[in-house]
Amino acid sequence: MRKIYTLQQLFKKNHRAGQKLASQAGPAGKTMGELAETVAVGYLREQGLSVITTNYRCRVGEIDIIANEQQRLVFVEVRYRKSAHYGGGAATVTPKKQRKLIKTANLYLQQHRANVECRFDVIEMSAAKASSKTSTASKPPAPAFHIHWIKNAFM
Repeated sequence: MRKIYTLQQLFKKNHRAGQKLASQAGPAGKTMGELAETVAVGYLREQGLSVITTNYRCRVGEIDIIANEQQRLVFVEVRYRKSAHYGGGAATVTPKKQRKLIKTANLYLQQHRANVECRFDVIEMSAAKASSKTSTASKPPAPAFHIHWIKNAFM
């Protein structure tokens, strides 16, 4: 499923999520990767998932987004690429990275004593030109992204 969203569109469609994300936003100097993760959270909420936590870190590694979808935990890796010209972001989730994500997820499940079905997804994002409709003379256009959600990306 591919869609293009600007932050403004996501926040407008899901006002409550937008307010929460805006209040969690860091300094104005956010990297594009951090911005892509913020957009991914809004996108998953729009798709009906409940986001449990973002940037879960432990001694083993990090998981970008942990969400709940119909009594299933979904561990999401967000990959931003400036251009898909040299391959999509999913190609950068190597077997080594997959093993690290699985170990991190197992630790999360142990810490939370969770015995539920799980899934590993990848959201690959790349830059898209913002439409001229989002731009005004006083404001630059909002960043826009191509979003491709890969469910069950690996086991």
